[in-house]
Amino acid sequence: MTFFRRPAVAILVLSAAVNSWAASPWLPAPGKLTVIETYSNDTFTHYYPGALRGTLPAPYDQFTFTTDIEYGLRRNLTLDLETGHTKTFFRGNTLGGISDSLIGLRWQVHNGERVVFTVRGAGIIKGTYDLTHLSNFSPGEKASGGLGSGILGVALPHNFFAFAESGYRIRSHPVPQDFFGNVGGGYHIKGFAFTSDYQTSRSINGTDIRGTVPKFAPPYFVAALFPATKKIFGAVDSGIVYSLRSGLSLGFSSSTILHGRNVGKKQIFAFSVGYTFPGRGPHF
Repeated sequence: MTFFRRPAVAILVLSAAVNSWAASPWLPAPGKLTVIETYSNDTFTHYYPGALRGTLPAPYDQFTFTTDIEYGLRRNLTLDLETGHTKTFFRGNTLGGISDSLIGLRWQVHNGERVVFTVRGAGIIKGTYDLTHLSNFSPGEKASGGLGSGILGVALPHNFFAFAESGYRIRSHPVPQDFFGNVGGGYHIKGFAFTSDYQTSRSINGTDIRGTVPKFAPPYFVAALFPATKKIFGAVDSGIVYSLRSGLSLGFSSSTILHGRNVGKKQIFAFSVGYTFPGRGPHF
């Protein structure tokens, strides 16, 4: 349904830009390929060690280049891939490498005139960056695993739309399993799409940065500890995407951590450039 194409591109671009785990419930036509390149920066000085609030002696900065690929296999089946390179800076220390990557499938189980519902499954491939004992933060979890979710999309009158996702993620020890989700909406007109949403992730177990910790040898202490922390956060995302008829799309977005546990109070800004190639499918 072409009515949904602009919101679909907008959600894909903006979810890539804010580095969330969100996915669009609307699928591309068979054979269509969308590639999105995103540059993002997230930084924070204030953070949440356990139930407390703390301030770092210097800002923590992370810069990430991400490639997102979406390909329509069939009318109701889409392949998606996310990978990239990330680098962090904190008090003269630098960590970098390939970021944690995703490869998954989305299957649209319901496609009504106004409401669509899609289920998603994805594998997580751990990145190549190092973990360190010099900081209580890292470029990512560096753990392989998988996730599954259900995604709802609703087309509303007067060019408004709404979406929501709820899912569960499992990664290898010692990273805790967690629930994640988001709910949001947007508006599209004359090539522009505006979206805003609230996203959250909640670990079901784990330790606190300032809690009881295993007795590891000092060089291994934080490297083993931080991926095992119980991370909880809520964030607000917003952004704008402009899509041209040629298939080119340009996006800008921001995300702010509002509350959390064992996470930094991040502010994320991102710029994205995407291109959708016309399709000739279906291919099977």
